[in-house]
Amino acid sequence: MAVCHIKGLHIGEGKPKICLPIIGKNDDEIFKQVQSFENLKYDLVELRIDYYKDIDRSEKVIALLKQLREKLSCPILFTYRSLREGGCVQLTDQTYIQLIKTVCETQFIDLVDIELMSGHQVVFQLLDIAHQNQIKVIMSNHDFEKTPTLLEMKERLEKMEILGSDILKIAVMPNSKKDVLNLLHLTMEMSEKLSKPLITMSMGQMGVISRICGELVGSAMTFASAGQASAPGQIAVEDMNLLLEAIHHD
Repeated sequence: MAVCHIKGLHIGEGKPKICLPIIGKNDDEIFKQVQSFENLKYDLVELRIDYYKDIDRSEKVIALLKQLREKLSCPILFTYRSLREGGCVQLTDQTYIQLIKTVCETQFIDLVDIELMSGHQVVFQLLDIAHQNQIKVIMSNHDFEKTPTLLEMKERLEKMEILGSDILKIAVMPNSKKDVLNLLHLTMEMSEKLSKPLITMSMGQMGVISRICGELVGSAMTFASAGQASAPGQIAVEDMNLLLEAIHHD
């Protein structure tokens, strides 16, 4: 598995990197969350812009990112999560493309999330926009209802790599313990087969183990919470650090 290098962070090497979500609906909420990160140990942040009430005002989004960049030295992942994949708002394709173009051109972010299921034309445009601006791409797919078959998940991860993403992400909801084990088995198999770093998780309480054991099976990043979770099953960042350190081997 290749390593993705971003601002001194080596994603795909050593312990899974810890990402903290920022999910405020306005500037005050966002910067209060960022302030609460001050004494926490983490590797990068994810700005979930679909929570932001002014997502449709480019000048507000740019000003927000500028301030975040000034306050944070770690990599910033910019994510618009669509309604169909568990987000808060559904943008039109054209609005989605324009949002990502505007944000990438600011150079205030380091990574951008692109949803695999956005459609070929949209995905190709977004990948081109990000890479032209030297922004790394996490291509993602989320299923909040079920765990797809092993074949479906394999095909999605392979497609993400073929399309040219830098990091491949899949998050699914388990309906049984077997679903969790299938996801872990898939992760180990695909981390050995594919050349890009993987992020996988089985969501909800049943899938918590998948957020912890990434170093064992090949998942390169995990999402933890600092007060507010952005997805079911996220655990507190303090607990995550203890668990990852206990599992880590030199």
